[in-house]
Amino acid sequence: MKTKLSLALLTMLIAAGCSESDQSNLPDSPVNAVPIRIGQSVNAVSRAVAENGTSVTATILRCDGDTPSDWSGFTKVDKNVIDGSKQLTARASVSAASFVVGTTQEISLNQELYYHTDNSTNSFVAGVSPAGQVADAGTAVAFSQKDGTQDVMYAPAITVGSGGSAATSRNLTFAHKTTQLNFEIKLEKVSGGGEWNGKRVALKSIAMKDVAVPEAVDAADGTVTWSSAATLAVPGITETVIAEAATAAGSPIMIKAGDKVVVDVAIVVGSDTKVFNNVPVMNGDSHLTTVTGKSHKITLTMKEPATADDAVKITTTATVTPWIVGDSGTAEL
Repeated sequence: MKTKLSLALLTMLIAAGCSESDQSNLPDSPVNAVPIRIGQSVNAVSRAVAENGTSVTATILRCDGDTPSDWSGFTKVDKNVIDGSKQLTARASVSAASFVVGTTQEISLNQELYYHTDNSTNSFVAGVSPAGQVADAGTAVAFSQKDGTQDVMYAPAITVGSGGSAATSRNLTFAHKTTQLNFEIKLEKVSGGGEWNGKRVALKSIAMKDVAVPEAVDAADGTVTWSSAATLAVPGITETVIAEAATAAGSPIMIKAGDKVVVDVAIVVGSDTKVFNNVPVMNGDSHLTTVTGKSHKITLTMKEPATADDAVKITTTATVTPWIVGDSGTAEL
């Protein structure tokens, strides 16, 4: 009995000791500085990637001064330094963050950003989403992923006041920096049966031509550095049968807005692959113009040929879905 009791007591003491050790290793809050609290909002949200209820990441940059447009005093500091007497001796100017789109909840920072320790110097902050790598010099935030799946947003700098007098409004407002394309596809069959009657018709791939995706965003002014690609595959496409009713094809793709959309489309008919190159998406008699902050839906219609000698056609229509409703478009092969 004594042995069992001693073992139980020893276990409790070890557990208590570990708990104390864990707590002592947690970072202390400085006694000489006030943390900056930031809220957020997102303009015109309804995209598939950053939609209401979605948790997104961001990089927040802090700079001291009275003019939010003047980032000349910014120096990248990755970590706060707190000495043994809990004095903040170095302030981080960069922090990774997360927040939920469609809410007004406070931005969660993975490390605190602090006001100046004199409690009188004003600070301002700006944000770039998703989180990226801040350059060693300057204020550019670079992204490691450049495949069109990034919903890149920018929140211009806002003044957050000083530790002695915080600003009444401290909400970062994020706006999208790309246009979004959503594809869907359908099959238009020949009445009474055409060349593809009884054959499996499936979508194999869609590729965008001559596009650009964000490589970096400058937190100082929102300037985007673009990375160009000759072709960019629409992600998330699996070889599934094309139905007569329009169905979604792949995942949203987010690129630089422009005055022309051109795609390559590959389908499988039976055991044969058919490729349609340089298909333009039109808005009436003009090329569809995509717009920053707008989400465009592009419908590809595969037209079954009546006979083997008939040319196979693809017609496309394009509409803009919320965010903001925009133009429609058509195209034929």
